[in-house]
Amino acid sequence: MKNLRTALFTTLGLVGIAGTASANSFNINEHDARVTGRGGATAASNDDASSIVFNPGGIALSEGTQILIGGSLYIAQGSYENASTDKVTTDSPATPVPNLYVASRVHDMIAVGLGVHFPFGLAVSYPDNHPQSTVAQDSKLQTMFVSSVVGLNLHKQVPGLSIGGGLDIVPASVELERSLVFGDTRGTVDLAADTIGLGFRAGAMYHPPAVKGLKLGVMYRHKVKLDFEGQADFDIADPYRAQLPPDGDATTTITLPAQIAGGIAYSPVKNLEVELNAVWIGWKKTFTPDEVRGGDATSLSITLPDGSTSDVPEDYENTVSYRIGLDYKLPAHKLNLRAGFIYDPTPIPTTTQTAQLPDVDRIVLTIGGSRQLTPKLDLHLAALWVTPGERDSSSDPAVPIFHGTYGVQALVLSVGLTARFGAKSQPAPAGDPAVANNERTRP
Repeated sequence: MKNLRTALFTTLGLVGIAGTASANSFNINEHDARVTGRGGATAASNDDASSIVFNPGGIALSEGTQILIGGSLYIAQGSYENASTDKVTTDSPATPVPNLYVASRVHDMIAVGLGVHFPFGLAVSYPDNHPQSTVAQDSKLQTMFVSSVVGLNLHKQVPGLSIGGGLDIVPASVELERSLVFGDTRGTVDLAADTIGLGFRAGAMYHPPAVKGLKLGVMYRHKVKLDFEGQADFDIADPYRAQLPPDGDATTTITLPAQIAGGIAYSPVKNLEVELNAVWIGWKKTFTPDEVRGGDATSLSITLPDGSTSDVPEDYENTVSYRIGLDYKLPAHKLNLRAGFIYDPTPIPTTTQTAQLPDVDRIVLTIGGSRQLTPKLDLHLAALWVTPGERDSSSDPAVPIFHGTYGVQALVLSVGLTARFGAKSQPAPAGDPAVANNERTRP
């Protein structure tokens, strides 16, 4: 008979629950339709309120107060199949994810901002009793980042330089349902847990006045440790129920990875801006080092209600993704048109790939645009397509537990509204090239 405790531990993988978002593993990037339309390439140029997220060094480059409200709709699908299993696809519903930012330049040197966005999460759901239901049935992860930042425009000290940084408060919750299967007997395990983590972010932009149209930027987001505490509920008929831990407290720890984004933007011709970004994500620190397997091996360590623990192998790898964005302004029509391309490699090795989180090296295409509706209000629209991709798990018979071919595809539709107030009350300093350069790309 299959070992009951091993099967139980497999069902409790906490992190592979994000579904098939537009970025790899359980990280998502669509926090502003304006940025999404240009492939997420914005680390060097963003002076909108969403710079709170993408590079807080940009919030001091605009005048007055900005309010940006928006959201994205994720229509995603994951799948798996092998020689003995027909193709199984997720049946997760379309998932809306909102965002809200407020940024204000309160002095010719100082700006403040507050943002709410959801960079890790979404949900995954499979048909009942599918072949990997002991790994993934219905799951949901939500991590809300409440980010407060301060930006400094240092044009008087170093022309073209601005910096910023601030604190991230991260409430998080997880809900899981997995199957327990032993012969003809089926049951379920349900887990609900929550926590609050803390992190910080910082960034800088340099728009050298000596090189017209050139913009440079770098942003760092620190890792966030999440110590989940919640309740586990086991439901299966005797005699198996007596072999399981009692219902009660369950805990685990994951660490949302650190990120470094760097970018360079340039305007080769009037009204056109081209930007290239590289984004490093430190996925190796997400899970606990596995002392038994040693080396760089990591596992998700779970403590069950009876105090027993288990390690579920994960072995995530650090990644570097690349983003290219184009932004073309049509001043006569009060319109901006955008397009982008993203290459985003998966951090999940083929040796630990299962249905809990189908993933591939992703090729992503984006389009978008903005229209100035009034002198104080802009509308932003964007669409992002994760092109269909597949990859095979490891052929090693020992790992992973479920071999096969895994696939991902997704469509993300984003919308946003930016409102600007009080620009005349806090004029940019005369001769400030950083502000002047950014004004060329509005809205």
